[in-house]
Amino acid sequence: MRLRPEVSEELRRLYRDLREIVEERLREFEEVRRRGLPRVFEELCFCLLTPQSKARSADRAVRELKARGLLHQGGWKPISRVLEESGVRFYEAKARRIVKARRHLHSSFLGHILEVAERSPKAARELIVEQVEGLGYKEASHFLRNVGFKGLAILDRHILRTLNELGALEQIPRSLTRDRYIEIERLFFRVADALGIPGEALDLIMWARKTGEVFK
Repeated sequence: MRLRPEVSEELRRLYRDLREIVEERLREFEEVRRRGLPRVFEELCFCLLTPQSKARSADRAVRELKARGLLHQGGWKPISRVLEESGVRFYEAKARRIVKARRHLHSSFLGHILEVAERSPKAARELIVEQVEGLGYKEASHFLRNVGFKGLAILDRHILRTLNELGALEQIPRSLTRDRYIEIERLFFRVADALGIPGEALDLIMWARKTGEVFK
């Protein structure tokens, strides 16, 4: 695979500079699911809030909902007010999705997802996309990564743009079907191999390159 050398070297340099921070963040992700299903549910809600909103806004909203006792038992209207205050877009629709998603915490579904993901993160992703309203392949991948599973790519705008800048992706797709998502996901991991950077680390490095921080 021929990648643009200047972008490749920039990513390798960032990985060298940020490796300790990135590896610590990945360890934190693995710790999330060891802290129980309520903590896992928080990450599910975070990923419900991220589409077309900033990750920091979504994180701020989840923290505020938890602090006010709304995340696990609040109605959609007070939840929507917190989302709006936190800068989350489409706050009413997303508040309703959080309320709907609670059934997955109080049923066996969320625990089942984690059990499936232990064997096959990709199979778990299919179940999430099918069962959780508001989570597509990108968000389901994001959720599974944030609770410590590997082998999935989070194809957000930062990742797609960087793949394009590397010369690996000819055009940034306007939308992603399931088949196209999986095709680009495979490309992402081939790029990671070519750069000599683990895929999960490369995701965080690409994100940091665009945003200036290693977040989640």
